[in-house]
Amino acid sequence: MKNSTINKFLLGLVIILGILLVYFYINKKKENKPIESIRTPVEKTEVLQKELHNFSLTEGEEYQLIDSAIKQNFRISFNGVIEKFDSLIIGKGSGRYLTSNLLLTKDSIIFNKVTNVETRKGYKHNLKLQNNITINIDRTVDSSSLTVINEKDTLKFNSDFVGMNNPFVRSSGSVIHVDTFSFNSPEYSSDIFVFGDSYVNIGSTKRWPYYIYNANYNFLCDGLPGGKSVDSYSFFNAAISIHKPKYVVWCLGMNDKSDVHTEDKDWKKYAERVMEVCEQNNISLILSTIPSVPSRNHKEKNKFVRESGYRFIDFDKAVSDGKGNWNKDLLASDEVHPTALGAKTLAEQFIIDFPEINNFKKLN
Repeated sequence: MKNSTINKFLLGLVIILGILLVYFYINKKKENKPIESIRTPVEKTEVLQKELHNFSLTEGEEYQLIDSAIKQNFRISFNGVIEKFDSLIIGKGSGRYLTSNLLLTKDSIIFNKVTNVETRKGYKHNLKLQNNITINIDRTVDSSSLTVINEKDTLKFNSDFVGMNNPFVRSSGSVIHVDTFSFNSPEYSSDIFVFGDSYVNIGSTKRWPYYIYNANYNFLCDGLPGGKSVDSYSFFNAAISIHKPKYVVWCLGMNDKSDVHTEDKDWKKYAERVMEVCEQNNISLILSTIPSVPSRNHKEKNKFVRESGYRFIDFDKAVSDGKGNWNKDLLASDEVHPTALGAKTLAEQFIIDFPEINNFKKLN
């Protein structure tokens, strides 16, 4: 009996040792796996929805929608039933350049917009602010309108609402049972998504997308003034959660750090993350070179783009000698942004390097 117990003990010990040997062998193989074959996980970014339904908005509560730098061709819509009303604020972004909001109080509507300063415009109203309420903010390329419907009363104003970042609604002393709070833009259905900084704007003759948009091409235009790669990486993830386009055009870098001996590490990090996400989602990625300017050197970023194996828009070649010296009359007096002629030149290069744009005309 004693020998039998010992034998069982020894058998169990052999089994345990065998399991441990197999475990260490497997993990040793993992450790010896070539570095180039190990994929770095893409940073997970929280993506909010573009619509919320059936919730209660109470004192001090705030709800946010999807993040973007889309500042044209959108509608922010809010409707519900008022239980108690004191004030309500609806906006797109807060504190950043071009963020906008409107404050609805018991007797006034106040528009707030941030540029280099914050501007406020107020209007008196005679709304009862009880029962059903609907608020729509409609933005085109160069103008905005606000519509408030409360019971049988309708107010409509033109405004300078633009907006950056997350649409939000916030209660101050109000209780509203919300049916829908939404942010919608037809640009989300496009098959070309363009992400960038202040260069990417369809509303100014001194920005290259203006000329692409007004040639009747269809694309999503997401350009954040002063924006860095980390900002647009968030917008990029949000946009492709709604619709996966055929093409993504990545035009970031001007506001990332100036290159010294190598390309800026943060710029490169997010460029590589965009590459990986596009590969995983079967999206054709098109990069872009960044023209150097007197205060910012992008030579090494451009070397990385040209050697990446990806297609790219050669904006640097279009306007300069590659050393920061822009061709005559193309660089504005601020020595950062293009002139109108510079913007036209950049637009021409976009079409040369991305002729597929011709397949995406808007339907009249």
